[in-house]
Amino acid sequence: MDEPVLWHLKVSHYNEKARWALDYKGIPHRRRSVDADGSHPKIARGLTGGSTFPVLELDGEAIGDSTEIIAALEDRQPEPALYPSDPDDR
Repeated sequence: MDEPVLWHLKVSHYNEKARWALDYKGIPHRRRSVDADGSHPKIARGLTGGSTFPVLELDGEAIGDSTEIIAALEDRQPEPALYPSDPDDR
């Protein structure tokens, strides 16, 4: 796996959710901070076609939305798991 890049806004708790998942799974990554000055939607559109952050560049794919980022991390590196294996416990 190439070193992932987490694009984020410093003031976003969604960024923290994605960063904590990367850290918990022990996945080294770089962080790229984007200013919340009104230009960030254009940057996000260039990465994913969407307009929000965080965005994770992972294995040549740009993934937007912290929930989607976590799902991709769980797919690529299931252990340690972020969610219980029993669907009822999730």
